[in-house]
Amino acid sequence: MPEKSELPIFRAVVKQPETRDLLHAAEGLFRIADNFKLSENKDALILESPTHAVELARASGGIWAADNTRLFNPGLKPELPDLDKAGSFAKDFAANSGLLPSLGGAASWGDVVLGGTRLATVNGKEREDRELDRQFIFPVLVEGLPVVGGGGDFTLALGDGGDIIGFHGVWRELADSFVSRTVPREEAEESYRKSLDAAGLKLESVTSYLAYYSAPASEGQEFLYPVHVLGGTAVVDGQQVPLRMSTVPATEFGPQPVIPAPERKRPPKARPGAGGGDEKPRQRRGYTIPSTGERVTAEARAANPFEAGTSWIGVSGGLAGSKKNAKGFVDGWQNAGWNVNFNWGDANAFESDWRRNDDTWVDAADFVFYTGHASMNGWVLANPDDGSLNFSEVGASPANPGDLWGQNDLEWVTVAACGPLQDSILSPGGGNVLSRWDGAFDGLHLLMGYGAITFDNETEGRDLVKYARQGKTLRDAWFRTAKETQPATNGSAAPDGPVVWTGVMWASKAGADPANDHAWGHGSVSADPVSPTSLSCMWTVC
Repeated sequence: MPEKSELPIFRAVVKQPETRDLLHAAEGLFRIADNFKLSENKDALILESPTHAVELARASGGIWAADNTRLFNPGLKPELPDLDKAGSFAKDFAANSGLLPSLGGAASWGDVVLGGTRLATVNGKEREDRELDRQFIFPVLVEGLPVVGGGGDFTLALGDGGDIIGFHGVWRELADSFVSRTVPREEAEESYRKSLDAAGLKLESVTSYLAYYSAPASEGQEFLYPVHVLGGTAVVDGQQVPLRMSTVPATEFGPQPVIPAPERKRPPKARPGAGGGDEKPRQRRGYTIPSTGERVTAEARAANPFEAGTSWIGVSGGLAGSKKNAKGFVDGWQNAGWNVNFNWGDANAFESDWRRNDDTWVDAADFVFYTGHASMNGWVLANPDDGSLNFSEVGASPANPGDLWGQNDLEWVTVAACGPLQDSILSPGGGNVLSRWDGAFDGLHLLMGYGAITFDNETEGRDLVKYARQGKTLRDAWFRTAKETQPATNGSAAPDGPVVWTGVMWASKAGADPANDHAWGHGSVSADPVSPTSLSCMWTVC
């Protein structure tokens, strides 16, 4: 199709959510008419019953609704409806529920995407795979183009017996429009190539397509505008790595990505923040952390032994969002009274922090967040050792050779990139994540990430901490963050697409099961699963 010389920009209109909207959604989804409480905060209106929650975002009108006893519950073995029956129900829901927006004009519904939540567990040598729910994604198209950015689709989750156990999505109504001159695709691709060449990445291919950008539910948005979605592959340490997708305005109208200034060179004798290298007891349930919004006193901060850190690849990988993404993570925990041990970006994000010197850096923190580029085999970092961390470098199995993640402090790792949790249960060629990454678990509780190519953004770190501090399990906090940030599809081929999956992997044994871990001070935390007897991974569609 010939490229248009102009493309339309739409003004987005948000209807401020009201209590009656919340009550309507709770009744329509879960038949909740009594035995609930209403509350609100700066971000949302909230309805909670003993088993369910429904939230409407102030910034966008977006909805998040969940049966908290059944959505993302690895302990269940539900009887799921067959696909034809579930599909018929989903179509009826779309037509009659009144919970999907009425589209018209430039906006229309695309083909329904089938996803769900899946669980793989291995005990000894036997692996068991099962489905926990069926999810139907209703994507919005604008001018016939896909929508990216976290907004623009709605997902219905059906559990045991075909019951609704989850629903979420956001759409801002389109009002008046105007046109703007198109930035040619070749021009956008050439600029992308030059930025990556300047960063020193060895590009193998570049891909691009047109889409419209719709922000996550937590964000305000005045205009819906077209973007070029840019990605491809690079070669790092002799291996192909899919590049996290970037977006730039496809017309002369639209916010240009703000490229952060280069990082100052890391001091040669840099040490972690206060207490970063100290040995501490593994079980610390007795400590109390102020909840979100409370002022953290110096006394509380001094008494709090919990520590966070980040490593990220930003401008050196052509990613404009990584620095703010990582900053949102450390700022969130610092505001909760945690110590920030490190926040290393680009050339300062040493691979040795994760392996040779992990006792000083990664394994001296409780929660570490990475964002940048990754594949199923590992994630990109920086020299002096080498340019990536590979699964073969973390050990052949738990505690073999040992003394890696969890032997000291580390409980939880998040990799906000294009992996490393690909698996054949998701897409052909994904391999077996349970045998690929089992060597990472030397006491580590959770490894959170994606099983597909994803999009660069500034909000994952911030929102993960926000939901964790609200008392959600880290699994649920990460799944919600990913679902609200990433689109359900990415246009990529297997094993990195076309459906975007987010996942959580954990190790367990008798007396230590981190599947329902909370952040320190915000709920229960498992004992360390040292020498685990079981490995599991759960995924859900974004």
